[in-house]
Amino acid sequence: MLQNLYFIASLAGILMGLLLISQLLKGKKSDFFIGVVVITLGIELLFSWGALSGYTNSPDVVPFWKLLNYLLLPPSIWLFIKFNTDDNFKLELWHYSLFLPAIIAYGFDFFSNLLPFSLRDYTAWIWLTEYLPILGMLYVIIFFWVTYFKLYIYSKNNKQKIGQLRLFLLMVSLTLLTLLWLIFSFIGWDHYSLIEAILISMFLGFTILNFLQNQGFQTLKFEEKNRSFTHYNDGKNIKLLKEHLEQNQPYLKPILPLKDLAIELNLPPRYLSFLINYYHKKNYKEFINEYRVKAFLKKVQSDELNSKTILGLALESGFNSKSTFNYVFKNITGTSPKEYLNRLSK
Repeated sequence: MLQNLYFIASLAGILMGLLLISQLLKGKKSDFFIGVVVITLGIELLFSWGALSGYTNSPDVVPFWKLLNYLLLPPSIWLFIKFNTDDNFKLELWHYSLFLPAIIAYGFDFFSNLLPFSLRDYTAWIWLTEYLPILGMLYVIIFFWVTYFKLYIYSKNNKQKIGQLRLFLLMVSLTLLTLLWLIFSFIGWDHYSLIEAILISMFLGFTILNFLQNQGFQTLKFEEKNRSFTHYNDGKNIKLLKEHLEQNQPYLKPILPLKDLAIELNLPPRYLSFLINYYHKKNYKEFINEYRVKAFLKKVQSDELNSKTILGLALESGFNSKSTFNYVFKNITGTSPKEYLNRLSK
């Protein structure tokens, strides 16, 4: 019964991997790379089935485990993560060099029968084929979760979909596999059945989810990004916007239309609006008023209130009326200006 479960789960994994790889024909490079990962793990589970059933010791055995190469995992997962967390990521020629260790391992393994010695007698081979993959996996898993939590915290309007749930569950599974693999490799805790149980759960679970949504993995983001400005570098222009506001303080003007700020930054107004809406989760007016409130609080902390009125400081901070200032201040801080200052003076 158990060996049948291994066999069914491994076939489900390999078939799912082939399906993901086939998405390359539709231009989905992200799915191709995770397909390589899924097939590799499927072969690993199939190898466990072969050992459990005795197939690997039969005279007519097909050495399918020759295809098993753990060095494929770290670069494939890293590229998958980059495609799914960075809209500006593009596959470049140097990225293929990440697979060079895997190619070298395949080459040596292919010609191993012609060598007068066993590769497993050499520490360098053990490090290349066993320890380097696990260290690479540890790096990409940490990279993913750091990126994931940055995106999660940055977005306040998260609406989970099945595609995003599949991505989350996939990375949770890979994280557990990596931690167990690390323990088994460097500590020597021999409970490989835990890895096999995770693989079975992962393959069968994703097979079910595929019935719910027959598509590849969705990009990890929590709102649909405007793709009209793909030739602009968002990170660079977000930094430019921040530096301009901090150094030149254009928000101190009581009237600052979006188009005027866009001209100062030499950016299209619609693109500037997108940057603020998408990355700061605010509309333009809320974004500028937040800077004005910060300017007001900075003036208060510098004791300017001793020689000026609250309204005077508000007008110097870019607000054009008392009512607007009171409304914006309470909306941002949760208290009125007087309440805030009273608390500050205590």
